[in-house]
Amino acid sequence: MGARLIVRQGPNAVLRRRESRTLAIVIASVAGPCLLMFFLIGADMRSDLSDLRPRSATFGDGARLIGWSQLGALLPEGRVRMLGYMMDGYKSVPDGTPITTFMLMPEAGHLLHPAHRDPDERVEVRLADGSPVPYSDRAMTWAEGYLKRSEKGAGAAYALEQATVSRADERAISQWFGFR
Repeated sequence: MGARLIVRQGPNAVLRRRESRTLAIVIASVAGPCLLMFFLIGADMRSDLSDLRPRSATFGDGARLIGWSQLGALLPEGRVRMLGYMMDGYKSVPDGTPITTFMLMPEAGHLLHPAHRDPDERVEVRLADGSPVPYSDRAMTWAEGYLKRSEKGAGAAYALEQATVSRADERAISQWFGFR
């Protein structure tokens, strides 16, 4: 006949179960928020346009296509077209509010890290004839107008005068731009 193993449930077995449960709770309470943070940041990220260079010198309508890395050089004559993110300028604006001025920026930031607001990486877009457009925070936007340097002390180093704007999507990046 065979031997039968008798396992007794004692205070040590209860302690081991409690320790295992406590360890699982600690791991879940640390790993859960970290995974949630990575998911939320990943869902909220947008492409950074800072290092992109135009594939062609002109856009389809004859406007000169300008990348963010070209802003430090001489400013071109005539109409230019830039791709960036619509951001509130000098005060917070709710989505859908009609605006005539906004900031165009090369990065949109994300949930836990707002976009850098360096003056050299901001273009104040002033719409033509003051015709308002609905504000949409962090929306990828084409802006076309006359590029000039802003006055000293202004929030942005550049201004796009008599501008027209239209929505853009991620396909515009690969279609019109490449990396330098």
